Amino acid sequence: MGMLKTTNDDIESVPYRHNYTINGHIASVYSLTAGPSHFYSSSGDRYVARWDRYSGVQDQFVIKLDLPSYAIKFIESNGVLVVGASDGKLYLFDTKSKKELKCFTQHKSAIFSIEENKDNKHLYVGDEEGYLSIWNTLTWELQMIVNLNCGKIRSLHYSSAKKMLFIGKQNGEISIFETDYYNEIKCFRAHKNGVSSIIYCQERGVIASGGNDAYIRLWTCDGEAIKAIPAHNYTIYSLISLSNDLFLSASRDKSIKVWSGFYDQVIQKIDAKSNGHSYSVNTLLKLNDIEFLSGGDDKKIICFKKSIV
Repeated sequence: MGMLKTTNDDIESVPYRHNYTINGHIASVYSLTAGPSHFYSSSGDRYVARWDRYSGVQDQFVIKLDLPSYAIKFIESNGVLVVGASDGKLYLFDTKSKKELKCFTQHKSAIFSIEENKDNKHLYVGDEEGYLSIWNTLTWELQMIVNLNCGKIRSLHYSSAKKMLFIGKQNGEISIFETDYYNEIKCFRAHKNGVSSIIYCQERGVIASGGNDAYIRLWTCDGEAIKAIPAHNYTIYSLISLSNDLFLSASRDKSIKVWSGFYDQVIQKIDAKSNGHSYSVNTLLKLNDIEFLSGGDDKKIICFKKSIV
């Protein structure tokens, strides 16, 4: 497993520049999650690995699974790494001892999304058949599991400000649940061919969804359409916030786009020509105020750093 550092010393007039590339996996990188000093990656090669978040150097924490993992989540409060496997198994690993703590088998199909609610100490898990499970991260007891009858749950986003869980479904709908009693308060049609990513902007009170139709669509929490943006050429797999006025999108079209405002204007496109990915970009992760990571079908993890002029 190796790392490539950029050798370009020229300061370009772009927001983010290539910082380093990790060539550590031998299959597609599907998910990334960060801890205080490290980040973790899961891949189609069935390995989950840990890397120094500042240098990208791999350490001794490596997990080999029976099957690939599409979703992982680090729980900072107890140092547990949650790993969702493609057969539906949900693993808990202690990141200090590297030991498997538990393996849950309530899900019977591939797990595609995991999200944490730090307020309620809950964990949300969505699978390929449309089942959503809710877990207590203190006791790891299952609170409930419900079939949303929607096909794959590809994206989950929790808003601490709104105390709401936003769910992107394969059937094209967005569901919004309040998180005290988990009643569905809104469900509306968002994309024709499935919702693949979702994010909520607290400052604007607006939802952004990315779809298999390659559009980013903006919505009110009442489900009213605000704007439809032809953002990419293929499925949009990830939407994340870098700051109040800087957002990212990643797509199967091999590109990452940096947007000013809440997906108002593209200010940078990152692709293979700019030391980006040569195949589908599957996941994005904010590391800190000046760095973010991406993982793709080219087996690479790439770190980009904000340009300082």
